[in-house]
Amino acid sequence: MRAMIRVWMAAAVVFALTGSAQAAKPLPAELQPAGYKLVLTTKAKGVQIYKSVADTDGHFKWMFEAPLAQLTDAHGKLALYHYNGPSWEAPDGSKIARDTATPVTQVPAAHPATDVPWLLAKVIADPAPGILAQVGFVQRLDTHGGQAPATPPTRADTRVGVPYTATYRFWVKAP
Repeated sequence: MRAMIRVWMAAAVVFALTGSAQAAKPLPAELQPAGYKLVLTTKAKGVQIYKSVADTDGHFKWMFEAPLAQLTDAHGKLALYHYNGPSWEAPDGSKIARDTATPVTQVPAAHPATDVPWLLAKVIADPAPGILAQVGFVQRLDTHGGQAPATPPTRADTRVGVPYTATYRFWVKAP
């Protein structure tokens, strides 16, 4: 009987270890900004906004328009707003926006059919002082949801907000 209990316990440990290893997606190297240090980690909750447009055949499809989310710190306190640009703005007035001259690096999320990709975006800081003044890169990780609806739209100019959550990490140049 004790031998059987030990076998079941060992099996449970192996199952728990392999199950958790499969659930966690490792951070791909291409999403790591070289020469930068992490200064802020936030949790986002919001929507990815899609607009319906007609393709060349006259069929309608969803096209990404903008994010809209609130990002909170480790204590659940509002840290940033995230919106079109994409841009991130802090309550202290500091702001960053994607550097459109630098391509965004993307890798598929763990469930790419439903979860928006993970990404690394070069950003440009607004000259205003504050928490975001020195930020050079933003990572979006651990995404859940946010992909365009699977059902195509039926008319032009319809907008939908698809709920999503993510972790956003902010990086400054290392000394």
